[in-house]
Amino acid sequence: MAVIARKHTTQLDKIKQSVEQAYTYFRPNYERFHQFMRFVYKSTLTEDDIAVLTTLGRPQIEFNMMEAYISRLRGEFSRMEPGFVVRAQDGFDDIDPQLLSLLEAHFRAILNDSDNDGFSYDVYTDLLVGGFSVVEVYTDYISSMSMDQKICANRVFDPTLCGFDPLARKSHKGDGGYCFQLFPKEREEVEKEYGSDAVKGLKYARSFSGFNWSYRSAKRDIVLMCQYDKKDYKKEKITKLSNGRVVSVKHYEQLLEMWNQAGYIEQPPIPIGKMRETMIEKITRYTFSGAELIDTPVETSFSMLPLIFFDGNSAILRDNNDSTAEQMTRPYIYNVRDAQRLKNYAGQSLANELENTVEHKFIASVESIPEDYIDAYIDVQKPGTLLYNAFYEGNPDVQLPPPREVVRTPIPPQISETFQMSDNLIQGILGSYDAALGIQNNELSGVAIMQGAMHSNAAAMPYTVGFMKGWNRVCQQLLDLIPKYYVTPRSIPIVEPDGKRSYQTINKPGNPYMNYDSMSLDVKVEAGVNFAVQKQISLETIIQLMQTSESFANFINTKGLGILLDNIDIRGIEGLRQAAGQYMEEVAQQQAQAQQMAMQQAQQQIDPKQVMMLQAQAEIMKVQQKREASERQAQVDLTKISTDDAVKNKQADIDFLKVMADIQGASVDQALRQEKLDAENARTAVSMAVDVSKHHHEVEHKDREHELREKEIKNATSKGEEG
Repeated sequence: MAVIARKHTTQLDKIKQSVEQAYTYFRPNYERFHQFMRFVYKSTLTEDDIAVLTTLGRPQIEFNMMEAYISRLRGEFSRMEPGFVVRAQDGFDDIDPQLLSLLEAHFRAILNDSDNDGFSYDVYTDLLVGGFSVVEVYTDYISSMSMDQKICANRVFDPTLCGFDPLARKSHKGDGGYCFQLFPKEREEVEKEYGSDAVKGLKYARSFSGFNWSYRSAKRDIVLMCQYDKKDYKKEKITKLSNGRVVSVKHYEQLLEMWNQAGYIEQPPIPIGKMRETMIEKITRYTFSGAELIDTPVETSFSMLPLIFFDGNSAILRDNNDSTAEQMTRPYIYNVRDAQRLKNYAGQSLANELENTVEHKFIASVESIPEDYIDAYIDVQKPGTLLYNAFYEGNPDVQLPPPREVVRTPIPPQISETFQMSDNLIQGILGSYDAALGIQNNELSGVAIMQGAMHSNAAAMPYTVGFMKGWNRVCQQLLDLIPKYYVTPRSIPIVEPDGKRSYQTINKPGNPYMNYDSMSLDVKVEAGVNFAVQKQISLETIIQLMQTSESFANFINTKGLGILLDNIDIRGIEGLRQAAGQYMEEVAQQQAQAQQMAMQQAQQQIDPKQVMMLQAQAEIMKVQQKREASERQAQVDLTKISTDDAVKNKQADIDFLKVMADIQGASVDQALRQEKLDAENARTAVSMAVDVSKHHHEVEHKDREHELREKEIKNATSKGEEG
């Protein structure tokens, strides 16, 4: 294991304390998350409910209405695609529009990446059922044999094992000072990977009261490993350069030195305006167990916390004016849990009544039923005559009561009414209504039905808004990381607005360069319908316009046939588009031939003077066309010169970024070397102290032996003199 500087190990207790406090602060929300997950997906009966039903002898049945509402919202969400809008900040008007479109397409590709296993769908499910979720932004290599990294976003495996600074105020909690993620591992695995010191002194108890860094579960010793990301701030002086970039003064001095060493012929950018002092945020990552810090803290390339909190519909609560505020996350079905329990109770009571229904048909005295007619009373389905003895053993003085039908006690109507009423009660509490109610069926189009289904549940919109807030933070993180990792020529995946997937080359001449300043761009994520719905709406609009305007119909039939086909989703649409293109070319050729024949016929009917006049006009037109062609060529040459200048400026920007990357890399290397030097100095100091102590011990030992020898000689001498 690497030698860790003492200044880092002394921070471990403070970091562990912050993790424990944050986890304890948010623990009620963690417990509520698991309770409602179990309530929706496993059973709406608690252990107490099952115990009561067992005692009363009632059937243990349930009628889960919650999952249907959750599944409906999840289905609507699966047809919705967030809309990404990337725009330049105020004062940055020179941003390439092609770059903005490319970033939007790349964000869609990251959202729909097959590697993330549709994580946005799972995140939205967490918001509805558990009340919150957590997404992690990280980098990884494209493949095992690749040197290029990609930026990924994915839902964490268990959101209840993540924590954030309790002082964070924004919905994504990125304004807090730290975040962390816990990873439960078996003790043997931790010892094998990190050494025995990582579990030294840990106790494995079965009690789960409070927060424990280690515990015993199912006869296995579990150790919690923690990945802790902390914000560090440092003051730096910054200046704005002539190329629009803002850099630190320290890096600018290194820039000039490395620029000259590289031999660039272009003049380096120069500072303009005044310098100012600012605070730079850096994220430092700590990895530790409950026993020790596993490795030296790493300064990451992130400038934002990599864990993003997705808030469903939480509220900040206080018990009174003197109490501290706490955040309460609320699942979508939080207020209908008791209504669901009411439906279960009514259904169980109804089932109990049906189970205990009296099946007897007749009640009679034993003496009144003759033995030969007992089967007639038992087998009531078989036609026959029911006879009975009116007198006991034929004695007219002892009259027997006649058999009578058993009258069943009716089920109380309140039970069935409550069972049926609970459905409307749950629907009313959730605010889930059909937007198509009150509209005649013959007045609904297919698009109206689809839109009504997607917008019929406005009560769930806070959870959609919470999802969009979290995704907006994810995209801000991506904007910040892309210039740091996409620095070489490569291809990145993109998804067009129509859903088509492809790849776009970057960082090459003629293609967008990812060398933008992350502070110059902003991104906004909005909820939107899926592209299929947009196509249907567009198709309905085109058809209505064609029915309204004859000119528009002629235009679509001649010039806009391709647009019409782009909004149709049928099998073989690609081949139909190609055939339509060929058809339009054939129609255009036929029209051109018809016009040429008409002109030839007209020329044959006119006199020679008019022909000469037309020829002269044609010559004049040729001269004008040549002059226009010359002007266009001059414009092309001028554009080419401008393009060359732009390419040169772009190359200068590339050279500038390359030098800045080298400077940052040199700073990181210097920090690592300094860390290594500190560790070496510490080891050298300890070794020297041991050597000095050993030397002093040897000198003292020799002096003592010398004194003993002198004393022995003196004693021997004195004895000799006495003799």
